[in-house]
Amino acid sequence: MRAARKAVSEATEVVRPVGIGLALPRAAPLTDALLAPAACDVRTSEFQELRASLFYELPRLVEELPPSERLQIGAHELVVARDHPERCALRRDGFVPSPRRCRRAIGVAAVERCVRGRASTPQTAVAEVLESGVEDLAAAARAQGGQSPPWWAEWYAGLALGGRATVQAEALTWATQLWTALDWCRFERPPVIGGRDDWWDCPGRRQLAVRGRAEVRAWAGSRPAMLVVAAGSPGTGWRAELAQRALVVALARGEGPIPARVVGLWPTSGLVRICEVDITALHEAAAALVSAVGTWVNALVGSRHGDPVEC
Repeated sequence: MRAARKAVSEATEVVRPVGIGLALPRAAPLTDALLAPAACDVRTSEFQELRASLFYELPRLVEELPPSERLQIGAHELVVARDHPERCALRRDGFVPSPRRCRRAIGVAAVERCVRGRASTPQTAVAEVLESGVEDLAAAARAQGGQSPPWWAEWYAGLALGGRATVQAEALTWATQLWTALDWCRFERPPVIGGRDDWWDCPGRRQLAVRGRAEVRAWAGSRPAMLVVAAGSPGTGWRAELAQRALVVALARGEGPIPARVVGLWPTSGLVRICEVDITALHEAAAALVSAVGTWVNALVGSRHGDPVEC
């Protein structure tokens, strides 16, 4: 495990452009680091204590929300609450698709095609995913049944050629970064690419839901392991941000195994961070979650009364 980490660290010092379908020099050691047996364990009694504290603290924070307000907290909301609390009070408009917002959904589907052998390169896979989305949309419009179109299909179909090209370019870049980050031949058990997000509803207070998202889910021995692709570069709170994914899995799945680790990949900066999940990491994630929920609740309640947000 130490050798794999050293190789990952050395390989991420210099990031060179790569061609489609090629693997970065760090792919093999990064894959080994992801799949290595768990370096530490979490006692059931320790996690139950942590779980009980969240069951106590979170409902008391959320009870201040107006009945019509529903708060969803994911990694993005954690970062906003920590680094830009003033933005929490801004009114949230409806979701508007964009090339940047669509790139993950399209890119995940493209990488899944490559991993399963249905496409030879991300370039081919992205084109097929986009074409399939438009075809599914047309079939749905004709009421012919079949697979439901992806959420981005209607918006994408209405774009001009230039807009479609931008969407394809963004998705291709994202897919290539994930495809070249790992050595997919080293997975003994097929990994889950994308998949459903993990959700945990606050007990007794359906106004709060916590989301955990990962781009790759695999097995590190008898425990799950996850890889997360993030934008920009890791901040000082990267450990809590990664551990938050493991915390949501542990809360949502009850008696299931707690993830062994969460690997964070920041492709644009060429950086990798590995969070080995122990009780300390889970406590950090829990503290960040409670703090974020408090910040968001204060901001939302204050915005209704016209109060400034404390930064």
